[in-house]
Amino acid sequence: MSEVLASGATLKTETGATVVVDRLLGEGGQGRVYKVKYNGRPKALKMYIPEKVKNLKWFHENLTEEIHNGRPSDKFIWPEDLTEWQNGTFGYIMDLRPADYMEFGDLLLAKQEMSSFTAMINCALRMISAFRVLHSKGMCYQDLNDGNFFLRAKDGDVLVCDNDNASPLDNPSGIAGKARYMAPSVVMGGKPNYNTDRFSLATCLFLLLVRTHPLEGIRTLTVPEMNDYYLQLCYGKDPIFIADPTDRSNAPSKDIDGVRNFFIRWPLLTKKLQEMFIQTFSKEAMLHNEKKFSMERDWQRALLQYRAHFVKCPVCGRETLYRGEPICSCCHKKYPIYGYFKFSNFGAYKVPIIKNGGIFQEYIDDFAVANVQFKPERISVVRVNSAKKLVALENLSTSKWRYSFPDGTSGTVSSGEFIPLKDQTKIKIGDEEITVTM
Repeated sequence: MSEVLASGATLKTETGATVVVDRLLGEGGQGRVYKVKYNGRPKALKMYIPEKVKNLKWFHENLTEEIHNGRPSDKFIWPEDLTEWQNGTFGYIMDLRPADYMEFGDLLLAKQEMSSFTAMINCALRMISAFRVLHSKGMCYQDLNDGNFFLRAKDGDVLVCDNDNASPLDNPSGIAGKARYMAPSVVMGGKPNYNTDRFSLATCLFLLLVRTHPLEGIRTLTVPEMNDYYLQLCYGKDPIFIADPTDRSNAPSKDIDGVRNFFIRWPLLTKKLQEMFIQTFSKEAMLHNEKKFSMERDWQRALLQYRAHFVKCPVCGRETLYRGEPICSCCHKKYPIYGYFKFSNFGAYKVPIIKNGGIFQEYIDDFAVANVQFKPERISVVRVNSAKKLVALENLSTSKWRYSFPDGTSGTVSSGEFIPLKDQTKIKIGDEEITVTM
């Protein structure tokens, strides 16, 4: 086994930069990560352990290509430079994880928590967005798992790390993936592809939203020993979704640690999100037709709908889930819902009109562009004057909107101006028409 680099050890990179080792941060399946000084600046160095990596030459060539092409977006902790070969191995330089980002695994182990459900859903939207951006560049993750994401609790920002396996579909790394995250076809010896990436993504989303593994219920968690036979059975040959509506042999149990979260969080999901998980983790999709794994844009639309139903209670100021009955789950008091915004992008989808609520740019864009990283952008806010019984929408964007009232009058509203909201008011933002129902 190669030795751990000592504090103060010096290396050179292929660009001639000097790397000075500070300390070891951790060790994974392929290498060790160190905090280093790179030309005097704090950085991270992943140094491969040659005994653990069969295809070091492939990684060197792939990383060289990644560095040449540049990072897909600023949400990727991307390789920046390669060390010179020494003792049969090499490493690559990347940014350090910022102090206010946690490991996804810390969230799953309940060591830390997101600041709100809205932040958690924005986190999911950013994970999917990063995934779409990478795919739009013609690259496949191949080894997508919880270790790929750093999360910021306060707002759900995401950084994608450990990108050295990402490569074009026709040039796979040969790394199948991490147990419990691989699609069944990969578990059984198949090659990773865009669809198997989507399975791994769905697994990460389920863990984020429900906080338990989608395939780990009564059967999986009570096997005598999770050896190779049971790994293949439970995750490859015969996987069973814990919420499968017809096969309950792997259902969750409140008596098993690690599954109890299902009974709290699964009922909070919208019917649409539940249906998408059921489809993705169906036996038909997992074992016979991977094209039935839910697509990224569908996840984004469903999650945006879900996020719209987490509102700030006007009475106590806390976040609450609106489920058709406007009663706060925190203070248990009724709060006013004035109506809904209905978007043509989303068919029957409606956003509740609530004090200090409003419209976001992502409702208008509808995730139409795959190679743009998701960023929440509020472009309006609902203002309420109870004394005058007036509900209005303030334009916070830099663009001018058109509107029309049911009586046929119409006009425009610029940034900082208001539209009084009446039943059947039409608001045109870009190409999107929004109908107000009250």
